[in-house]
Amino acid sequence: MDVLSKKELETHVTVVGWLQIVNGLLGIMWGVFFATLILGVGMAVKEALVLRIMAVTASALGGLLFVLSVPGIIAGIGLLRRASWSRVMALVLAVFELVLFPIGTLLGGYTIFVLSQRAAADVFGACCELEKAQLKPAAA
Repeated sequence: MDVLSKKELETHVTVVGWLQIVNGLLGIMWGVFFATLILGVGMAVKEALVLRIMAVTASALGGLLFVLSVPGIIAGIGLLRRASWSRVMALVLAVFELVLFPIGTLLGGYTIFVLSQRAAADVFGACCELEKAQLKPAAA
């Protein structure tokens, strides 16, 4: 697929990088919000067993959202720096984001569209040498 020029691709890669970072930060913020909410409910009940259960639940949910959000932030930073590994990482994350309707579906689809362009092999360099070799016409 070759819809975007190299200059357009540079702009879109930057946008994808920032969107991945913002999405990851929002995931962490939602984790903190839900953990605080669950812990607050546990404290309001004023029952020791309930408080312990709610604390474990809050920690598990907050920790899970944190762990799921950090790779997006890392991939986004890598995309902004044009790190060779970041393209593959962002594409893998984008596939998983597709099931998170509606925002994840849009972000995942846009990420796949941008990073699957042929010009992306030139933008990201080292990891894409094999792709560049496959894209060149065979010498007769």
